[in-house]
Amino acid sequence: MVSWLSPREKDTLVGHEAIGIVEEVGSEVTNVAVGDFVIAPFTHGCGHYAACLAGFDGNCLNAPAGGSAYQAEYLLFNNADWALVKVPGDPKSFSDEMLNSLLSLADVMATGYHAAVSAEVKTGDTVVVMGDGAVGLCGIIGAKLLGAKRIIAMSRHADRQKLATEFGATDIIAERGDEASRTRDGID
Repeated sequence: MVSWLSPREKDTLVGHEAIGIVEEVGSEVTNVAVGDFVIAPFTHGCGHYAACLAGFDGNCLNAPAGGSAYQAEYLLFNNADWALVKVPGDPKSFSDEMLNSLLSLADVMATGYHAAVSAEVKTGDTVVVMGDGAVGLCGIIGAKLLGAKRIIAMSRHADRQKLATEFGATDIIAERGDEASRTRDGID
């Protein structure tokens, strides 16, 4: 017997990130075609109303109901013209490592980059990224892409500190609370 944190009906599909090959398209779809290799972002809107047009697809008032179920053999993706991202090349030629990297674009990279955009990071800024999980590390990448000059990663894990530095962090602070403030003041 499986105990779920949230009750689910039997055979309910889960997941919210996917990459795949388009098998069929509807008559109104013009931006992707059968055979295209695509990234299916976990949040996607319709592309027509204010939230989508401002870059906040996750807040689309016209988003498909019922959430997503991307950990399945096939999925129906609404608003394909607006949200599916075509990937050039033949997926059979990509390594598993590359496919996993592309999959991260469907969720954690998009979330980290969106966090940097929402924080209005711009060229020359100093930013602090709280957390060193996948989204935090992608936030570092996002801040660097947007031109942050100094990126301070709050991290307590040596392996993640190494990644944070590789991704663009200029400083690492492992301390928390008042100790973190004293450390921060020491690196200014």
